Amino acid sequence: MQIITNDENKVILFIKNNIDEYPEKVSYDVIREVLDYSETKIVDLLTSLKEKKILDFDDSTKDVTYLNLDAEVEVVENKSELKQYMLNKTEEDAYDIINEVISKYDNYAPRYILEGALMYGELELSPKRTYNIIVSLENKQLLKRVEKADGEYYTI
Repeated sequence: MQIITNDENKVILFIKNNIDEYPEKVSYDVIREVLDYSETKIVDLLTSLKEKKILDFDDSTKDVTYLNLDAEVEVVENKSELKQYMLNKTEEDAYDIINEVISKYDNYAPRYILEGALMYGELELSPKRTYNIIVSLENKQLLKRVEKADGEYYTI
């Protein structure tokens, strides 16, 4: 499933609604004029949809071709909501990994093991991102830091 903004969804809906008129491709100038977007905005939207493998966009010919218009999407209002959604998704994924690591260590995982699993595991988070997620999970009382004689540990 792809997460797209409301404006990206408008582009997809325009293409879907005019598929009879433009069966294989459409010029981005047509999309820009109909949706009344600036050239910068339409290029940004098309580039984003290209990265999500929904459309293909060629700068030189200004053609937009369709890759997967029927992709399963979830629409968010704007980019800030998109970032918030992605943060929540990353936290969920990190929490699943943390649960797995803690269960392997009899419910008390050493801090360095936990951080290592987040930074060098499948999520490959930066040190700052790892710290922020751990603090966020602590604030939500989903993760608890425990001080022991031989170091810091985390438990659920």
